[in-house]
Amino acid sequence: MRRKVVLKTTLLILSLCLTSVIANAQVTIYKDSVRTLFLTGYIQAQYEKADSAGIPSFDGGDFPPNVDSRFMIRRSRLAIGYAEKFISGNLEIDYIQNNIRMTNAYVQFTEQKFKTFSAGLGLATVPFGLETPYSTFNLESSERSRLIQTLFPDEKDCGAQLTIAPPKDSKWNFISAGFAILNGAGRNFNDYDSKKNFSGMIQFNAARKLNLKRIPILGAGISYYNGKSRSNTTTMLYNGYNNGIKGFVLNTDAKNEGGYANRIYKGVNAQVGVSSKIGLSRLNFEYIMGEQPGVASSATINGPQSSRSFGAQPLTNIYNREFNGYYFTFNQTIGTTPLNLMVKYDWYDPNTFVNGKEIGAQNSNTTEGDIAYSTWGLGAYLNLMKGNARLALYYDIVKNESTSIASYAKDIKDDVLNLRLQFRF
Repeated sequence: MRRKVVLKTTLLILSLCLTSVIANAQVTIYKDSVRTLFLTGYIQAQYEKADSAGIPSFDGGDFPPNVDSRFMIRRSRLAIGYAEKFISGNLEIDYIQNNIRMTNAYVQFTEQKFKTFSAGLGLATVPFGLETPYSTFNLESSERSRLIQTLFPDEKDCGAQLTIAPPKDSKWNFISAGFAILNGAGRNFNDYDSKKNFSGMIQFNAARKLNLKRIPILGAGISYYNGKSRSNTTTMLYNGYNNGIKGFVLNTDAKNEGGYANRIYKGVNAQVGVSSKIGLSRLNFEYIMGEQPGVASSATINGPQSSRSFGAQPLTNIYNREFNGYYFTFNQTIGTTPLNLMVKYDWYDPNTFVNGKEIGAQNSNTTEGDIAYSTWGLGAYLNLMKGNARLALYYDIVKNESTSIASYAKDIKDDVLNLRLQFRF
């Protein structure tokens, strides 16, 4: 009996000691490395109804064949961030359309004397214009404009960045800038050529300098992008005349294989916001022009996709196009209510050299990738729970120019109705 008591006592002491060791191991906290860690994310779920089935669309991607309505998870994003003294890091993953992908993986160092200059490395937002760096959660419209989605399909790229952002108490707080050297392949971590692309932007926030009560938002900016896209064939196409017919001229030369096409964008933007008894009236505007390499439309590449920036090496002939486009977004808050009304217009012409019936004309070498589009977007949404939740209704009216291509002889039926619910945590 005494042995049993001794054995039980010994086991109890060992158990308590072991529990103490485990407990101590579990509660060890390294404050310097944990205290500034944060976790956040958001979900965007929606229902869409299109005018017709299987349409190409910039509202959440193309509709599958025989489908004109769908429920979908537009975005489901999780972000982990860390900030301590002069260093910060951000890691984001996104579930989108049956695909898990990295959206941010970025480390940044900020100097501590002026707290103005930061340098970073990794996958991050491309510094260009207004809409590209804008959070998809806070967009007034359902999606970025066709213009931006064509030039920057991922909004992100892998490279090195320098950011200039003076603190609010600085006399230079009205100016900010960002410059980057990038792969140019978007979220694709594997670059497909050795050329690196440059992107830069400078923004002026006059509202901070003027401090006008009725005009809390007043700013303008300029942007520039200069890059290259590698050719994998001996033929490249340029705008010109074939026996008097406007279109593309073929340039066939062995030097073209491994050669490069220009990818150059020049942009200006402006924004203004006016407060009144009605609420805050805000107008954003951006115009971009330049040179955009693309391919011809085909059975596997629809028209709008053929002028998008490449994420991988194009295997077919490169078409060198000169483009322009712009958008404006008007957003109106209604007093102190959570209701917002939105109107947006965007225009994108992938090839300014040809238009209308010139596209698709015999011997022009033009395709669906040269068709211009305009989109009117109408929307109403409720910002709830201090802006962390939104219930929105959008309707996009999409118009394409009439061409000599049979399937685009007139405007196709590709308007889209979107009912969205989103939540941020």
